[in-house]
Amino acid sequence: MPNFKKLSKGYEKEALSVLADLVKKQSVYDASSVSENAPFGKGVQSALSFLALKGKDYGFKVDTCKGYCTELSFGEGEGPEIGIYAHADVVPATGKWDYPPFSAKIVGEGKEAKMISRGTSDDKGPLVAALMACKLLKDNGFIKGFKVRLVAGGDEERGSSCLQSYFGKLGKKPTDYGFTPDADFPLIYGEKGIVRAVCTKLVDLSPIIAMSGGSVSNAVCDSFVVTLPKDKKLEDALKGNASVDVSAAGEILILTFKGKSAHGSTPEKGVNAALLAFDFLGSFYKIPFLKKLSDLLKDPTGKLFRGDCRSDIFGESTWNFGILNYESNKHVFSSSIDYRFGENADPKKALENFEDATETTVNVLSEDGVLLFDQKSPLVSTLMKSYKRMTWKFFDKPFAIGGGTYAKEAKNCVAYGSAFKEHPGDIHSPNEYIYLEDLYKQIAIYADAIYSLGQLKK
Repeated sequence: MPNFKKLSKGYEKEALSVLADLVKKQSVYDASSVSENAPFGKGVQSALSFLALKGKDYGFKVDTCKGYCTELSFGEGEGPEIGIYAHADVVPATGKWDYPPFSAKIVGEGKEAKMISRGTSDDKGPLVAALMACKLLKDNGFIKGFKVRLVAGGDEERGSSCLQSYFGKLGKKPTDYGFTPDADFPLIYGEKGIVRAVCTKLVDLSPIIAMSGGSVSNAVCDSFVVTLPKDKKLEDALKGNASVDVSAAGEILILTFKGKSAHGSTPEKGVNAALLAFDFLGSFYKIPFLKKLSDLLKDPTGKLFRGDCRSDIFGESTWNFGILNYESNKHVFSSSIDYRFGENADPKKALENFEDATETTVNVLSEDGVLLFDQKSPLVSTLMKSYKRMTWKFFDKPFAIGGGTYAKEAKNCVAYGSAFKEHPGDIHSPNEYIYLEDLYKQIAIYADAIYSLGQLKK
């Protein structure tokens, strides 16, 4: 077995340089700049094009996949084809950052050195580590008798339409074995099912003129803006409330409720600014619908409207409400729903219970089933051996998560890293980061893993 720890040292400088350039690309979905070859907008396309150029420079075969993904491939032979599926798109950089969110700022020294930028951990750092691992294998002639395919998608954060198009519209075939470096080490053998939906209601919320907040459905709404006519009693009631900023524009009062962002799979780690607004305004103006929402949705498991279901493997179900709006001229309230559940849940019944309790109408946009892999399978056991060989963490065990990854879109695939337990990366939050030492460790782990999978039978 090659000494991948030693070999990866020679790729650390290049990895840091490529990652710094990649995170400066503001690859957030932008509907205003969508075009035929940029289906997710100019920002995402700039990141995918950058990776295509790097792949060409490194000697890989490149397929730009009509802007949905960038595919880099190498190798031939009768052995298996190994797929690595990462994503180049990121969620918007909301919240208060200590440094510009697309600046690739490096702070600290030695083992404490880390890069702060949106996308460093989700998923550009892991993507670069996987790219360097593939380059290492190619440069040293280790891709023999098998094939490697690295696919960088452009729309994972909005539901993975990129990979759906990659395998669907473009007709790409699944690989024999694969992993996505978009979760946690050591390995994810199970992922919750996910329902993405929108609930709506025709309702008069007077005197509220408008409400809006949130940027993506799979992150906790951390800022919620409410527009109202000027009201001295309301202003007095808000004095000293640190969770609300108050400003005025003529006869209009603007309230900005402040929460805390978190990933949609762990809404309990955040504070939903919209629910803070519903609780306060529902009580102050005696608006039954808002008070009902604040009371029913404050428990993210869904217990208060009978939308909960506990699993021994996955734990509690979760409900996140990431994008919320109200327009008084149309009297329309809407909210996104990101509902995640274990293998023994009945999602249809849970959504019906939500509708009945909230008196809203739910429209399901997409649904992913629960993913469970045999822990003794060649894929899982091989990846675990590589992880333990490179880290010496011999007692770590694979586990199940609430997050959804590319593993649900790509067959024969599991989530494998890249976050280590002690360094979660603060994905989807301000000051997202990656420790440089972790980035370098990932190169060695992924090189060992790809090489080892290449030695398996189809």
